[in-house]
Amino acid sequence: MIVGIQRGLEGYKKRLEERGYRIYYEDEYNYPVDAYIYMNHPNIMDTDYDHGPTLTASIEKRSNHKHSGILLINALNKDIDQIEEILNNRVYSPLF
Repeated sequence: MIVGIQRGLEGYKKRLEERGYRIYYEDEYNYPVDAYIYMNHPNIMDTDYDHGPTLTASIEKRSNHKHSGILLINALNKDIDQIEEILNNRVYSPLF
């Protein structure tokens, strides 16, 4: 799984890499990602995508991928185990 991450979340990046995930900062990887981890962004949908190539590339190139879209994970108040569970299940919590 390839995951984009916001700068400043080095602790999450290191721990997820230790668990086998491929983690890239948003400005270092210009290819599709499966998920994007951010912290307390006021409105992620208002992001200027000219300066966020990871998300732009992912949105444009996902049509042939088994999952549609990018899983956005707000790391606020989540530990590494919770984030890994979200990544593995592609949801924040069970629906039922």
